[in-house]
Amino acid sequence: MKRVVQAVIGLGISALALWFTLRGKDLDAVTHALRQADYRYLWLYLPFLAAIHLSRTVRWGILLEPVAKVPFGRLNAVSAVGFMALAILPFRLGELARPYLVAERPRIRVSAALSSVVVERVADGIFTGLLLVVSLLVVPDGTPGIRVLRVGGVVVSAAFVAALVFLVVAYRNRALAVSLVTRALAPLSPRLAARAGGMLEAFIQGLRLVPSRGKVALFFLLTAVYWGVNAWGMQVLARGFGFQLDAAAACTLLGVLVVGVMIPAGPGMVGTFQGAIVLGLALFAPRETVATHGVAYANVLWAAQLGFQAMLGLAFLFSRHVRLGRIFAAPAEVDAALEVEQAEYRADG
Repeated sequence: MKRVVQAVIGLGISALALWFTLRGKDLDAVTHALRQADYRYLWLYLPFLAAIHLSRTVRWGILLEPVAKVPFGRLNAVSAVGFMALAILPFRLGELARPYLVAERPRIRVSAALSSVVVERVADGIFTGLLLVVSLLVVPDGTPGIRVLRVGGVVVSAAFVAALVFLVVAYRNRALAVSLVTRALAPLSPRLAARAGGMLEAFIQGLRLVPSRGKVALFFLLTAVYWGVNAWGMQVLARGFGFQLDAAAACTLLGVLVVGVMIPAGPGMVGTFQGAIVLGLALFAPRETVATHGVAYANVLWAAQLGFQAMLGLAFLFSRHVRLGRIFAAPAEVDAALEVEQAEYRADG
């Protein structure tokens, strides 16, 4: 029932976002823009998608190395299927698929795999938040919506910096981190506070192993490459729809998109994705052009990313590295595994 409610809410958010994106638009003009687009740039965009997948797969492997060096074949398969689940399942329910699929007890515990994904997400949030804040500085002050976006960039950056601070505190003082969480939740529900504290305790154990300094530097280099390739690819595809974006504009568009898809939505992030692209393009292009070619570009970009990830995931879905049933069981199984590992950690002292 909980998953059904989440899915319904996600679909509602997607429908609302699509309505805001398409209201007042001439759909015939959008269709015409889709037909007139230069799809040679779509073919040029596909290698960028492959580079994006490769860079984030290798980067994730670096975070897992202190626990176990996962063979690239397994890492690639799990990454492909995990990101497919994240892309197509509503309300970001696929976020837990990767750590659960790669976990291989006793060598790789769920807590260690989950902590690697959380660290990855925090690093991405800080990087893209700061990227948005800096790139928006080149946008004129009088541009409609610029103040809201600047505030949004600062809020996102601050939120992920706060998450980073908490991870550092948790790494250095597990008892303090668990105490902070349980005290914060206790007024709402003592049972929830106790459960959350226990799960957090197991999760923090997964943070105990960190890569070497050289590997950390490589991780941040790959993070810059990953997001740089993202912006560059979006810039290339935009040319097929008549948008000549410079580097600052492409980075701004990427930052707006990242903030937009953080909103839990329906399958494939439909609605929030298109809305974010249209909002970002409106900072640099005439409203009339955005209402036609911009909407067309937003939908083709969305379809290209979703389609590529779905096809890549399907290619590995039935490989020996992935068990299909574990994808849908991941959210509940991760909770259960963390409770088991918490008991094991306590037993080991």
